[in-house]
Amino acid sequence: MRTKLIGMCIVALLALINCRRDKPPVSPAPPAWLVTVVQDQAAQHAPDAQLVGNIYQGVAHDEGDEQEWPLTLEAGKCYLFSGAGDQGVEELELFLYDPEGDRVAKATDGAPRAMMAHCPTVSGMFKLEAKAEDGRGHFHVGVYVKAAPDGTVPPPPTGSAAAPAQDLGALCDAEAKSAAPGAERVGEHFSGDADETDWYSALEVGKCYWFIGVGGEGVNELWLYLWDPADKRITANKAAANKVTVGHCPEKSGMFHFQAKIGSGSGEYKVGVYAKKK
Repeated sequence: MRTKLIGMCIVALLALINCRRDKPPVSPAPPAWLVTVVQDQAAQHAPDAQLVGNIYQGVAHDEGDEQEWPLTLEAGKCYLFSGAGDQGVEELELFLYDPEGDRVAKATDGAPRAMMAHCPTVSGMFKLEAKAEDGRGHFHVGVYVKAAPDGTVPPPPTGSAAAPAQDLGALCDAEAKSAAPGAERVGEHFSGDADETDWYSALEVGKCYWFIGVGGEGVNELWLYLWDPADKRITANKAAANKVTVGHCPEKSGMFHFQAKIGSGSGEYKVGVYAKKK
């Protein structure tokens, strides 16, 4: 019996070794279509944004490999980071760090494509990081820029008087002007103050939608999740800030489920749903 058990273990070990050997190597060059994916994603979310320099290229030979690039970002502008991995990258993550080394934005959607946005309040040298959290292969990241709309960064309070209450709905609308030019808000803003709040919205095929959330001063991280009518999660954005955006162009009309969740902090938040034709 013992001999049979040892034999079974050896067979299992050899199968594991052969499986690893059969795993295809990373191609020496990235596929040409990666550039197109990066450009199309950016055009969908911010058609009037301009590419900054060249598209960054990275490669992961093992799961968890990452690539970092220094970036000079300017206050008064908004930046969109469009990332995509090839067929070997199953999960691509993006992170952005400010000049002090603090993480100010992230995109961890659990997919080979990732979108991240940030409107810096200070100019300086930032760090962009792309990571193949699952899988291995080539990945590209494009950085796009546009002027920040009025009201994107509210001025700090002055004097000893108490700061006026933030108009979170107006801030959602201002973010929409930057992230989705030409899109119109669908109905009223959705409001919440619990750790997480769920809502439903009817989406129509032939249109693209943006869900834009803004939290009050006490909300440090605001996250958004979106599910289809079959309750299958489509996308998520765990923003390391109190502003967050997710987008989707449905292939079928129906009632979609979305959720706002406070990652850290507490307070009020609002979410606006914006739509425009493809």
